[in-house]
Amino acid sequence: MKMTQTYENLIELQKLLTIRFKLEEKIEELPKMLSSRREVLNRLKKSYLLKHDQFKKLEQNIFSHQKLMGELTLQQKNLNEKVKIVSTQKEYEHLDNEIAIAKRKEEEYRFHLLQDQRVIDDLRNALEKDEIAIKQQEEEIQKEDDRIKLELISVEKELEKIKKKETELTHEIDDNVRYKFERIVKNKEGIGIVKVVKNYCSGCYLTIPLEFINKIRENIGIQFCPNCSRILYYEESEDNIFSIEDGIEDNDSEFFDEE
Repeated sequence: MKMTQTYENLIELQKLLTIRFKLEEKIEELPKMLSSRREVLNRLKKSYLLKHDQFKKLEQNIFSHQKLMGELTLQQKNLNEKVKIVSTQKEYEHLDNEIAIAKRKEEEYRFHLLQDQRVIDDLRNALEKDEIAIKQQEEEIQKEDDRIKLELISVEKELEKIKKKETELTHEIDDNVRYKFERIVKNKEGIGIVKVVKNYCSGCYLTIPLEFINKIRENIGIQFCPNCSRILYYEESEDNIFSIEDGIEDNDSEFFDEE
């Protein structure tokens, strides 16, 4: 393959690589779009479970208080029956004291029961709202997940087309050169091949010595800029004429020392 054709292929490859990198980035980023929403959903579910546990404990407390209140009611009824048949003042006072204690306990249990009932009512409302919110979140996430899967399929198909075109362009280009070129395009904002304009690299504006420019003009292999690593090519034109004066032998040795 002639070097001019190689340069043309690399310029075309550069365009394809830019598209491919964007598609690959999209494939990587699309699934992440749902991660924050899933985190919100997981926090909501965790909060729901905590409330549900609290709700169940309160249910047990209410059942326990109701049972104790029933026992105290029955106890007071029995004590009142006994009061009717007592024969001494001492027995009456003893029973009356037991009735008073039972009433106080019953009032205490009733107080806690009312408190628990208020809390459990609030919890029930909160749980119902959470259930609605969880269902809505799950439905929205599922819809978004389906949309992303379809988009991923479309992007992957487009990526396959791009890769096929890349293969057609690079089947005669050395694998090491291709690999290096891909990294350059990725790291240099989509620009991996640039012209030599008179005596400098148009990618980083490094002044290039005459000997190196002659290698590029004579198409002696693929040459990389030692400063920005981009592939260099020379395009003969009236406004791109290199002369010895342009390259003044000033820094040939420095240039190759740095390389």
